[in-house]
Amino acid sequence: MLAFAESVAIGAGKVTLEYFHKEIEIDRKDDDTPVTIADRKTEEYIRERVQNEFPTHSILGEEEGESQGKSPYRWIIDPIDGTQSFIRGVPLYTVLIALEYEGEPQLGVIHVPPLRETVSAAKDVGAFYNGTPCHVNSTECLADAWVQVTDYAELSKRRPEFTKRLLAASFSCRAWGDAYGYLLVATGRVDVMIDPIMNIWDIAPLKPIITEADGVFTDLDGMDNAMGTSSLACNSKLHKELMELI
Repeated sequence: MLAFAESVAIGAGKVTLEYFHKEIEIDRKDDDTPVTIADRKTEEYIRERVQNEFPTHSILGEEEGESQGKSPYRWIIDPIDGTQSFIRGVPLYTVLIALEYEGEPQLGVIHVPPLRETVSAAKDVGAFYNGTPCHVNSTECLADAWVQVTDYAELSKRRPEFTKRLLAASFSCRAWGDAYGYLLVATGRVDVMIDPIMNIWDIAPLKPIITEADGVFTDLDGMDNAMGTSSLACNSKLHKELMELI
């Protein structure tokens, strides 16, 4: 199933590249977020691959909602995570695929089409970067840590005191956001990734990837929540320090 998910994510990435750096129409969804033909065509591709391979499985996608199957397995897909980056030609958007069994995430894939980077993991199997085992960094304190947040303004609005402490305590605070940030944590290139707001298709692949890369994945209250509305990924030592700041 992991090999299948990796193959589908890479194939979906090729669909996105057909529209990347092209002039395409941008629509607005009910929540005022952007969506394009690239999002829709990519989700169609993923759904077709999954339905052909596992016709009894359920599928939940950001653009087309949920199709119920008879199996306890459910695929969760975000065809383009980081549509804002995609429509501006920034090569840090991703394709996200997750599989859950009876509500528990079993595997996750983050694929970055323009960069040809893929991080994937399955429960009790390990985490892999382009096929090679990967691990979180061993940085021991925030004073030495590179910290990422998708949107510091949103974090500051929701958790102002924590944001002030975080900026003061960390070595570097950047914003290589969305799922790309979690790929960087899982491969040890940065130390912490934080999101104050998450939807199910944003968060579904992340816990298997981070935990199988020997990291810790919780919400911002420290709860071991694979499908929460906020997220924090790092190693265990940094997680303890971050909880003290929170």
